[in-house]
Amino acid sequence: MNSLFPKEFAVVLTVLQLVPLVLYETLKAIVLSFVPRSFKYKKDITGQSILITGAGSGIGRLLAIEFSKHAVCVVMLDLNKSSLIETEKLLHPSTRTFIYECDVSDRNQVYKVAKTIKEEVGKIDILVNNAGIVSGKGILNIPDEKIVKTVEVNSLAHFWVSSYI
Repeated sequence: MNSLFPKEFAVVLTVLQLVPLVLYETLKAIVLSFVPRSFKYKKDITGQSILITGAGSGIGRLLAIEFSKHAVCVVMLDLNKSSLIETEKLLHPSTRTFIYECDVSDRNQVYKVAKTIKEEVGKIDILVNNAGIVSGKGILNIPDEKIVKTVEVNSLAHFWVSSYI
């Protein structure tokens, strides 16, 4: 079939149409890389229920403190109930809080606590799977039991908590 324009011209025309689009998207990506993340994404969490595992210390405690500033219900899980009580004291006074002692690597314990949470708190809107174990040693220097516990807490617990909550 004979065309009015050669095939090469059609390719050049397509490329000329794509160049401005590629330039626009590249420029947009460059500009957005300088915009702070806090300006890009704002989610209103007021009134929502947030469950944080490992909330007794470290990052979990800091997350609970930050979330408590936003008029939310903070549900905290940790192995150590006394550390949860300490975290609870640090939260904003008007925050509705629930604390539960729970080994998140134990499926049965997670199931029992999840059932209690559903009865006492209701629906959980945001889940922060934060609980974790760090040994600080090389893998060859860690006892087998500790490796198993690390895998249970750092990997399997996410499935147990996510599926029951």
